[in-house]
Amino acid sequence: MNQNRLVLIIAILSLAVISLVVEVAILIGRTEPSQAISNQPPKEAFPNYPEYRDETLISEAKDALGSLRTALEVYAADTGYYCPGGTSINSINYLAPNYVDSIDKLTSSWAKDPAPTYNISGSSYTITVRAKDQNLTQLILTPMGIRPQ
Repeated sequence: MNQNRLVLIIAILSLAVISLVVEVAILIGRTEPSQAISNQPPKEAFPNYPEYRDETLISEAKDALGSLRTALEVYAADTGYYCPGGTSINSINYLAPNYVDSIDKLTSSWAKDPAPTYNISGSSYTITVRAKDQNLTQLILTPMGIRPQ
């Protein structure tokens, strides 16, 4: 009786191993139909890499503007007004180090040419920057949010 059980267990394990080997062989042998039928070279891994890179650069610039917006809003909550007005980066230098870790780190995702423009008054602000993507996408920060131009 025990011998019959042993034979049955060995048979089941053998079938499991055989089916696993067959599945692996099928997975290894699979190719895309376009590659098997045509003589075209395989597709690149990232055919739209420049577009993905640009999206990432724009996203980084937006994130930096979002951090700046938060710093401006926190400063306004503490003082009752946005940081001292001005049209240069010196107007937001007041935010460092208490509200922004590093202005250079914040602005590193923005294009230097054309330079960002700052228009900060006690009750409002408009900051215009360009992302470092191929098209130098313009982004505008206002109290209402960030919008591309």
